[in-house]
Amino acid sequence: MFDKDFFTEYGEASQYEIKEVVGKGSYGVVASAIDTHTGEKVAIKKMANIFEHTSDATRILREIKLLRLLRHPDIVQIKHIMLPPCRREFKDIFVVFELMESDLHHVIKINDDLTPDHHQFFLYQLLRGLKFIHTAHVFHRDLKPNNILANSDCKLKLCDFGLARVSFTDVPSAIFWTDYVATRWYRAPELCGSFFSKYTPAVDIWSVGCIFAELITGKPLFPGKNVVDELDLVTDLLGTPSAETIARIKNEKARNYLNSLRKKKPIPFSEKFPNKDPLALKLLERLVAFDPYDRPTAEEALADPYFHGLANVDNEPSMKPISKLEFEFERKKLSEDDVRELIYREILEYHPQMLQEYLQGKDHISFMYPSGVDRYRQQFACLECKNERGIVLTRKYVSLPRERVCNDDTENSDQSKKRTTASANRASLQSPTELQGSREPECANQNVLGTTDYANQNVSGTRKASGKPTENGRRLLKSESISASRCVGVVRKPHGVHREVQKLVA
Repeated sequence: MFDKDFFTEYGEASQYEIKEVVGKGSYGVVASAIDTHTGEKVAIKKMANIFEHTSDATRILREIKLLRLLRHPDIVQIKHIMLPPCRREFKDIFVVFELMESDLHHVIKINDDLTPDHHQFFLYQLLRGLKFIHTAHVFHRDLKPNNILANSDCKLKLCDFGLARVSFTDVPSAIFWTDYVATRWYRAPELCGSFFSKYTPAVDIWSVGCIFAELITGKPLFPGKNVVDELDLVTDLLGTPSAETIARIKNEKARNYLNSLRKKKPIPFSEKFPNKDPLALKLLERLVAFDPYDRPTAEEALADPYFHGLANVDNEPSMKPISKLEFEFERKKLSEDDVRELIYREILEYHPQMLQEYLQGKDHISFMYPSGVDRYRQQFACLECKNERGIVLTRKYVSLPRERVCNDDTENSDQSKKRTTASANRASLQSPTELQGSREPECANQNVLGTTDYANQNVSGTRKASGKPTENGRRLLKSESISASRCVGVVRKPHGVHREVQKLVA
């Protein structure tokens, strides 16, 4: 389809076959592609003219560095970054991610029949990912359903670390902590009201609590129209904060504002969320405590009775704190050339031979490397042009392909009350490499939460001896494409769901 020139020894130009543009955002265009070497589906994100604003380039640098350092099954993985043709003059970068099928926002929006087992497993993965990044002293600061990628096997992954920060005890807090973080609906009260000069991982715990409530109810918990309205909605549910909580707030104006509020009594969560799992509501109440000191850490939340039979501390790793040397650039005011050099250095992490030359001082600054970037730039331009002629993108988000929704042929039965210890296996941790090697066969051949890949199958995940699906099958509805929703609309049978869930993913 496109002409091929002379490219790098890494074979980048021919390695990926771009299929279609699947998303656009403020930071780039994303296309789905096939790795012709492995047959694996990937997402290639084109970020153009990244040095127009140094702040944007710094955000990109921060994200690609964090995603290189934070390798965990619950965090999206960068697989490769294309080598730019010239170290000193490149303007665009092409980043290859693992391809996820949708995001949690779409899963919640499209599926009104998520089950308590979905809620539990989704929250477990989010907290497990947070435990990993928090022990590394990294705070995400922008958690929301759109920033949580999802697959049809119910696997979730945290993404979009552009607003994340690494905390170092010897660094002035002003460098790392700004109040304008997190989308308002998921923003902790201490951020809304500028209560403190420095914050804790509790800001992420609050966001996860809001997401959990949205999973349970299908709608945002605190959809404030502005910061004041947001705090009003929070206090409507949680009540006016105690005098002790207010006294701990450093910001005098914030203290005066909270003291001026009319006194409100908290609404019992059992009343706000009727007919919901009491254990889920008890944990939710802890996650969205007004006082950050009352919220559990991710590790403490994973030990909550709500996760009995699922949580397994052996599968919930921690990480050593990230060295402050990795983020020396955060201390300085960077020029465009500074950021370009730092991004180039990060790119070389995916080109070992050239990294060695760079570290040995053999890199030739003025040399124009034969690069696959120009070919991919041409392909992206062609695909974007097609879309401008009227081909509407079915996804407007920056990472993933289109949606497909599955519904059951039968109505859901009563929810299971027991969780078996065997379900802990579904959360067993694997390395990204192991996941790449094992995920596809499981998805293709094994029923996951009563679903199959492209074929009807019975709820228990087995077939009759004839090899044909049983009568209690599923049909793919609403779209011909792929979504993270093949796991929804489960027919719930007492004591049986978790035996199927255990086969899910690490």
